[in-house]
Amino acid sequence: MDDLMDLKETYEFLLSPRRIADEIWRKDIRRRELRACLLPAAITYDKDKVQTTPEDHMAETMAEVADLDAEIEILRRRRARQIHLISGALDQLEDGREKAILEAYYIGRKSMNEIAEHMSYSLQHAYRLKKDGVEKMRKMRKAYVV
Repeated sequence: MDDLMDLKETYEFLLSPRRIADEIWRKDIRRRELRACLLPAAITYDKDKVQTTPEDHMAETMAEVADLDAEIEILRRRRARQIHLISGALDQLEDGREKAILEAYYIGRKSMNEIAEHMSYSLQHAYRLKKDGVEKMRKMRKAYVV
């Protein structure tokens, strides 16, 4: 059971930059939509004069955009730290093929099809090397934790 938990923790560690990037992406979508609400085209126009909507949420929207900017910056720094940690751990791998596959997949966000094609491996062989590399990472992480 401990080995399964260690393997899950290893995958969580390796996937952390992807998960953080996904969170950045989601927050960026929201931020862009809120910024669009602040543009002049988002203001409603009355027949007589230009005015903002009766319920002016511009200040709240601006504050939320600023908060999202700050959150995104924190996430980018966290992602950079994780990439640095993972790269350092991957440097410990002796098999350059495993290292290249794990870097391309977990850090470079490449698909296994792209990796296999680029390295001129069958998809099955690329997956086997990825699995072997993750298993070696699991053993190394276990050594670090103990």
